[in-house]
Amino acid sequence: MSSSSLSGIRLGPMTLHATTVLLRPPRVDDYAQWRRIRLRDQRCIEPFWSSSPLDWKARHTGKLWVRECLGVRAEARTGRMLSLVIEVDGRFAGQIELVSIEAETGSAEMGIWVDAAVARHGIGGLASSLVLDFGFGPAGLQRITAPISPANIATARGAALIGFQREAMMTRYFDVGGARRDHELWAITKAAIPPGGFARAWIDDHSTQHPDTPQPAEADTSADTALSRATVLVATARYYAGRALHLIDPLLAPPTVRLTDPEDPAVVLRSRRLLDWARWRAARVHTRDALDPDPNAPAATWQRKHGRLPWLREFLRARPGLRSAYGLTLAIEVDGDYAGECRLFDLDMFDRNARMFVWTDPAVGGDRVRITATRLLLDHAFSTLGLCRVATAIEPGDIDSADIAARVGMVREGRMRCFVGATGRRADHDLWAVTAPIDRG
Repeated sequence: MSSSSLSGIRLGPMTLHATTVLLRPPRVDDYAQWRRIRLRDQRCIEPFWSSSPLDWKARHTGKLWVRECLGVRAEARTGRMLSLVIEVDGRFAGQIELVSIEAETGSAEMGIWVDAAVARHGIGGLASSLVLDFGFGPAGLQRITAPISPANIATARGAALIGFQREAMMTRYFDVGGARRDHELWAITKAAIPPGGFARAWIDDHSTQHPDTPQPAEADTSADTALSRATVLVATARYYAGRALHLIDPLLAPPTVRLTDPEDPAVVLRSRRLLDWARWRAARVHTRDALDPDPNAPAATWQRKHGRLPWLREFLRARPGLRSAYGLTLAIEVDGDYAGECRLFDLDMFDRNARMFVWTDPAVGGDRVRITATRLLLDHAFSTLGLCRVATAIEPGDIDSADIAARVGMVREGRMRCFVGATGRRADHDLWAVTAPIDRG
């Protein structure tokens, strides 16, 4: 499915308990109802929502709603996000989204909030089921995740009813309620699709439950919450001005990185150079069995993937650094010899979490080099880049990588099913992570 087809998506309508549920893109004129419900349901939503220096009311202004509408439309056009309003009998009753959509890995993350007036009537489950049908169908996804706070028992129960499975407890994963807090990783894969699809199965399972019809909040037509034309114009102008400034980011070269360890000065992490291609290719020959998603593929296929032009495209994509599509990539040297690379990638939307991958040429260095390089990368991530959490995915049979992860302070948090790791292989992977030291003041 082309990424442009995520624009204008509408899912449904479907009927549950004589109630019609439709998912559609957000509109600027949804503002009054969105604000009214969010302010009324603050006690239900805020403890599980991202932290902010603004108070709850200041986070629900007309300018911010306009910016959100424009932002999700832009992300839908790129194929990175699908954000929809949950409409119940024609009234705004919540939002649901797929974010971090990755076509290459077939993965995405789901989030949802529902008007308290329609909660516990199966509406959220039906909305989630419609999105799952779309995600595993037209969108071509293979795996969808949902991070859920351990305190959010109702959401976890609903996820389990749909078919999500709890895979891990992610330490200090997300900043909610004013602090970094643990979150459970729930996931569902394409293999879990029930006969007829998720939405049909949900309706069949819940058609006899909660027979009373949910009543979403009445539309708010008061003048004090209506968006003026001036507000919309100002918010729109600021949004596009910000996007214009953001366009120059890829043109700005990040500072050159060179990291060394006084206790092991032979190992150096540095920014990649154009002349690294031949050395990178030679090192990949020695690591083909471990790093190639299909080591038995014809030699010609391997040659094409490791040619000069593919490497140059990757080099240019990674040029802006951590916030680039490819992430921050650094070369590893041992006594001046190229020994491999390390990456920080998949930076989250709040710029505080990322994934890590380190590989080394066994002909140049052993575990000592990988351990030193990993420690240097983590120190750079937490001190210079300001990250709070770095994770890595390790296949269960990779005992050496698991041992190195443990030796640099990472902790195994669980096992992810049908996950595409940094090597490109889709398989079960153990989730390992480490968080930045907590500043006790």
